[in-house]
Amino acid sequence: SFTHFTEKEGLSNNDISSILEDKSGNIWFGTYGGGISRLSREGTSFTHFTEKEGLSNNIVVSILEDKSGNIWFGTAGGGVSRLSREGTSFTHFTEKEGLSNNIVVSILEDKSGNIWFGTFGGGISRLNREGKSFTHFTEKEGLSNNHVQSILEDKSGNLWFGTDNGGVSRINQEGVSFTHFTEKEGLSYNDVMSILKDKSGNIWFGTNGRGVSRLSREGTSFTHFTEKEGLSNNIVQS
Repeated sequence: SFTHFTEKEGLSNNDISSILEDKSGNIWFGTYGGGISRLSREGTSFTHFTEKEGLSNNIVVSILEDKSGNIWFGTAGGGVSRLSREGTSFTHFTEKEGLSNNIVVSILEDKSGNIWFGTFGGGISRLNREGKSFTHFTEKEGLSNNHVQSILEDKSGNLWFGTDNGGVSRINQEGVSFTHFTEKEGLSYNDVMSILKDKSGNIWFGTNGRGVSRLSREGTSFTHFTEKEGLSNNIVQS
């Protein structure tokens, strides 16, 4: 059976971009225009966070809960807003504070506590764990494309970035060199929207038009899954 949550039930906007369950069991919904709606763990009431409450922008496209319980919201134009774990105050990170671009499509916290932001146009910005300084990784530093849609950290500490038209770039755990996986290397399509690592160590890439590519755990070969192989649709967002 399905239970529906719409504006009628108290959701701030019916156009949902991102979803997160926090450590307490609350569900957070990022919306295109209505900011954030948080559904209580009992599933009975919504709390809204919009520009009125201090959110930097009401178009929220990515969400992360960090190890300390703070919630990070990547927005389309307002950079990143970090809500304190108490849920009482926002801290903003924009181009003014050193972020490379104010459109933040993906967010990840690595094993060391650094926060990585995938931006649409500014490549990657990494905020150090103290939250005080940014390091940027763009095409100039070796990233394959500055439009970064997805991020994954593997068990070795390497970071994988799915890009809009440059396939996948993997940076080693020291953050000094990139390896690229594109159509030339066997990826099905260079527009990579989502990345996932399975229990066996294979890496899966969802593309915007040519299904899914699975990279073997050795990183030597791709297997493709498209509508031809039985996939319902070749656009795989998550």
